[in-house]
Amino acid sequence: MMQNVFTKTLERITKETGLVGGVAIVFKNGEIIFAAPYGYEDRENNIPMTLNASFDIASCSKAWTVMLAAQAVDEGLISWDEPVQHAMKDFDMLDHYAGAHLSIRDMASHRSGLPCHDFMRNKVGGSRRNLMLKCANLDASAGFRETYQYNNHMYIVLGYLMEVLRGGESWESQIKRNIADKLGVETIRFRGLPGNMDNLERALPYVSDGYAAHRCSYSDSPLSGPCGGIKVNVKDLSKWVMAMARGGVCESGERLCSAAQYAAMTSPVIPSAEEDMDSLRGCCYGLGWHTGVYNGRDIVFHSGGLEGFNTQVGFIKGENSGYAMIFNTGTTPASVIARTMALDMLTTGAPKASYDDMIDAWLKKRDDMIATIKNGVEGEDVTIENAPQLIGTYEHPAYETFDVENRGGRLWFSYGSFETPLSFAKADGMICGYTGRLDGLVPDHIELWPDGNDLRLRTSDSELKMLFRKIK
Repeated sequence: MMQNVFTKTLERITKETGLVGGVAIVFKNGEIIFAAPYGYEDRENNIPMTLNASFDIASCSKAWTVMLAAQAVDEGLISWDEPVQHAMKDFDMLDHYAGAHLSIRDMASHRSGLPCHDFMRNKVGGSRRNLMLKCANLDASAGFRETYQYNNHMYIVLGYLMEVLRGGESWESQIKRNIADKLGVETIRFRGLPGNMDNLERALPYVSDGYAAHRCSYSDSPLSGPCGGIKVNVKDLSKWVMAMARGGVCESGERLCSAAQYAAMTSPVIPSAEEDMDSLRGCCYGLGWHTGVYNGRDIVFHSGGLEGFNTQVGFIKGENSGYAMIFNTGTTPASVIARTMALDMLTTGAPKASYDDMIDAWLKKRDDMIATIKNGVEGEDVTIENAPQLIGTYEHPAYETFDVENRGGRLWFSYGSFETPLSFAKADGMICGYTGRLDGLVPDHIELWPDGNDLRLRTSDSELKMLFRKIK
């Protein structure tokens, strides 16, 4: 039954959104009970998907980074609650109390007080150390340890901390040596390293605009590896999930970390936003994993999303059962619906006959979002005639600079790899730019708010209006 529902559901999603392909593995009591590819690795050349195809697993990489931290705790290099400033002497935050007390537990559970700040990586790079130093000037949107706010930047800093603690050994080397090699994961590769996908079967990345999918580029910054830079095929990814389902124990019997550190990783730390699963209750975030109760069973899980890929991993605590699935098309509901199918199968014995209600709900959100975008940003063009004073370069101590430029009479916003023409919003005196892309169901956009001679920038990362000073 699972195969029929899986195929039928994904075929409808393909028709509605352009989904290209994906793979899924479900295991129960340590045995694989479902494994299936769908669609294409390469749509243009009609290359069918197989279980050997490698994908970016995006934020499902976070738990691997936390496993390195768990091992560091076992080794006595640091504790979960020790201030990371003890090891990174020049680390700080705008809130100096937070900077002096921030711990791995705070970083890994998203309770630092910082919002996402992903937009910064459209331009700012250099090294993981440089990104760590940027924390001293990143605006917070909540108090320290006050609430859950998903934050990739702190995971980059956590990866850098692992490098500091282990004498400069790269995060990539540690992941391979301390985790992948122990699991027998042979296809592991890392984002942004030249030639590292040679001789591997690959699923190409696609992105949907909500209606149809087109080829897109790979995310290629190696600096962000600790928050989302692992590449692997689903068979090898399932080795990791199965080891976690066994309590952090490899198939060989070797432990990846102690039972105490495994418990720390998979126990709730802070309430988090509810995931898109009707039967999920009590959603929290642990350390690199979400936790919750699904149909009365304790589950541990995580999702990952990039422009071209969506990933889901999870397991039922104490039952040696779980799932791993990856899709090579961003901005479709395929991964969350396939996750729900797997959990229904594991907790009730079978998936539902249809998941059309979940598809319909996603399509309504898509249509509502598109309507909101059109209503909000399709105002008058910002031009050299009606806003010449905006042209210039603006600076933020962490984000560095963006430019407002005249291109043929139309004003454009330019920040590293992010560029968009500007329009006046229909209300509020806001100036906005929209690339035409959706990230999930969030528009890839910016908003500018004049503040004297300066501009405040709001991105799709958060509600912050960050002040950029005009410098020329």
